[in-house]
Amino acid sequence: MNRFNKYIFLIGLSMIFLSIIMFLLSVGMFTARGSYPVFIIKLSEISFVLWLPFLIIGVFLTVLGIGIYLKNSTK
Repeated sequence: MNRFNKYIFLIGLSMIFLSIIMFLLSVGMFTARGSYPVFIIKLSEISFVLWLPFLIIGVFLTVLGIGIYLKNSTK
């Protein structure tokens, strides 16, 4: 079970990093000028909607992974 908390922790950190990238992409597309493909515009809209849930889930999983590690290390 030692690997489980490590995987939860790493998944949480990667989701936090992904949410930061999603936020920067969506904000960058709001300020961009010019013609962009429809795919990029739709991707930035979806990123703007989903960056906060990804951040919340990432923080939760990171804290959960640390909590499981601390619980197992004190035994």
